[in-house]
Amino acid sequence: MMASKEVNGSGARALSSKLAPEDAAGTAGQIVEAFARRAQAVATRSISMGELARELRVSTKTLYKYFRNKEDLVYELVARWENRIHKPLSSYEGGLLEILRYWVKVWVENDAQFSTAFWLDLKADYPQLYQVYVDSLYGRMTVMKARVTPFLRPEVNPDFAWSAYFILMTATSQPKTFERVGMTREQCVYAAFDFWVNAALDKDRIAREPAFREGNANANA
Repeated sequence: MMASKEVNGSGARALSSKLAPEDAAGTAGQIVEAFARRAQAVATRSISMGELARELRVSTKTLYKYFRNKEDLVYELVARWENRIHKPLSSYEGGLLEILRYWVKVWVENDAQFSTAFWLDLKADYPQLYQVYVDSLYGRMTVMKARVTPFLRPEVNPDFAWSAYFILMTATSQPKTFERVGMTREQCVYAAFDFWVNAALDKDRIAREPAFREGNANANA
């Protein structure tokens, strides 16, 4: 059974790590990191526990002490992503633009790094975890759209603006895009984000709105 909690009454579920804090900071955490590195390149079906043990120079018995199987490893990986995102807006520093930029940073440094094969296996082999991830992603986007849409330029169609945002973020995270323009993935995604902000948002209105610049202490994400 997955350990999860509802996030700020939004209906989205954030996974809770099953590891003890001392284990997450030690050998178990190193195992998750090694698994993540492999999953950035290949499908989860192509990763064996023996392979991870050899990379970490530990016995398979040590791996199975913390993780019963690969599903436990996938769970901890997704839980790590979730726990970097699910917190009240008031706990972030800066205004909403800084929060949005932080969400982009988390996405590009985590989700966007993983192979297409990884996502296909996640959806096919671990559908519950995949659904938690998808619900979380759409939950964040719902919060983002609700906070930011009032600050779109008057002449900009909101549906078009958000469609353009998702297309830009997805396309610029792909190697065929950022390699062709001579950028890293991070550089390309951040440039696309800044391009969208400059094209879609009313900066004069943002400058007049303290709640947007400084965040809303009573708002939750």
